[in-house]
Amino acid sequence: MTLRDVPNIIKPAPPLAPEDTVAKAIRLLRARGLPALPVAQSGRLVGLVHEMDLLRLAADVQDPRAFARSLSVSQIMRPIELIVSETDPLSAGSRASALTQIFQDPAAGAVPVAAGDGRYLGMVLRRDILAAITGEALAPPIAGLATPFGVYLTTGALRAGASNLALAGTGIALMAINLLAGGAIYGLAGIADRLLAHGSPPPPPEAIGPIPLWATLLFHGLQIAVFLLLLRLSPLTRVHGAEHMVVRAIEEGEDLVPEKLRTMSRVHPRCGTNLMALLILLIIAQQFFTSLSDGADEATRLLALFVLVMIVLLTWRRLGAGLQRWFTTRRPSDRQLASAARVGEALLDKVRADPGARAGFPRRLWNSGFPQVLTGFLAMALVADYGIPALSTIWSWLSG
Repeated sequence: MTLRDVPNIIKPAPPLAPEDTVAKAIRLLRARGLPALPVAQSGRLVGLVHEMDLLRLAADVQDPRAFARSLSVSQIMRPIELIVSETDPLSAGSRASALTQIFQDPAAGAVPVAAGDGRYLGMVLRRDILAAITGEALAPPIAGLATPFGVYLTTGALRAGASNLALAGTGIALMAINLLAGGAIYGLAGIADRLLAHGSPPPPPEAIGPIPLWATLLFHGLQIAVFLLLLRLSPLTRVHGAEHMVVRAIEEGEDLVPEKLRTMSRVHPRCGTNLMALLILLIIAQQFFTSLSDGADEATRLLALFVLVMIVLLTWRRLGAGLQRWFTTRRPSDRQLASAARVGEALLDKVRADPGARAGFPRRLWNSGFPQVLTGFLAMALVADYGIPALSTIWSWLSG
């Protein structure tokens, strides 16, 4: 295994110029989380700036701020003694590998990496090499899904947990909950119509007139609220919470044990709930914009559009986090958490066995689980569209 085989081990670190100030070097070291940065002149690496050198110099002067702003990196950089190749073997015991010098030199916390043609690629950290050769490197970004049959996790190239049929079951469950929510709202609307009509026949459609905005928003709002309530009551939300806890623990490098998993947050920034929040806000914004556009001049429509776009952009992530916390996830049971942890360990075992696993777009899309969920969702919708009327007809025929 070489550096090139390990995802994300080479850190992007555009080099400093010799005339850059020490102050800029300090800012970039902190922003990029690196112990050293290279210095390049005319496209060629000429030195390294180490944070330990800067710290010693800053501690020895009376005015560290003036020192940082007045001194250039060319005055304090070290000469480059080692540049490793992306094809160097990742073996701490290999004498042929230049990477072993990183372990032998206490000051070499990071070294530059070059491609086969000599191009500078970035920096590699000693701690990342150590993690790679021991099989404890952080996994690549992980996505997951909750299914009625357990947790599903994937890196895009590798996957573990629930089967494709289980993923389709998630789509079926979501559509079933959506149908129940819609049925509940239409049922309540029918009851309200009968109560308000007091037995009188309904007016003809041409006498009703356009539906006001508040009524449309109220209908959609009630349907969304009932959907979220039914979703919260379903077992999916506990599995969803377990999935988030395991993904959080993997991302933070923690052991997948109950006492650690229980401390993890159920809110995750990459959760699909955030997209649902965005969709909800876009539907509301579209309804508002449509109502405001009727009879409004061009300037008013543009102002309304700008305000609505800003509201959506500033609130959708917060709304998504709130929906995760209160509706789409719940604290899992010990059994659900243990099952999710086993899936996480299985995925990590696959990553350790094949750390450089990659996949093309079709395979990544399939491994995301979205096609399977969508298939189950649409299949349930077709059953509702054609199966429910058919069952109603059969029932009417049987009941005479």
